[in-house]
Amino acid sequence: MIEYEELRADIDRYLMERFKYRKSLIFLTVDNVIATRRNSRVDLYLRIRRIESIFPTDCLIIARLSFSKERIGHGTHFLQFLTEVARKYKFKYIGIECANAKSSAFAKKLGFYSIDGENYAITVTNLISYFSME
Repeated sequence: MIEYEELRADIDRYLMERFKYRKSLIFLTVDNVIATRRNSRVDLYLRIRRIESIFPTDCLIIARLSFSKERIGHGTHFLQFLTEVARKYKFKYIGIECANAKSSAFAKKLGFYSIDGENYAITVTNLISYFSME
């Protein structure tokens, strides 16, 4: 669990720097979910899963991610950051849960594969390759 608290702190620092927050934005729930407190600019709900489910083993699953300002690169920047975090904590996959039309298009653009039409996953290695080619 200490590892998950460190992961939470890394994400919190990133969001505080990126969005200029002074106070902590992120908390970790007892069932290993990282979520944002109510705020106007960022909404994040990230599941930490080491066991297999519909998603592969060792997967960081984005259940909800939105920014008040869209289409200016926040999502891509966050995925780049999350890729480094996944590598640091030895996660093999990143997933997107219950994707809507916008997040499905975003996932496909980045090379995610569809698990069942609404859930997507990609290996961290493939995301590293994608971002290194930009």
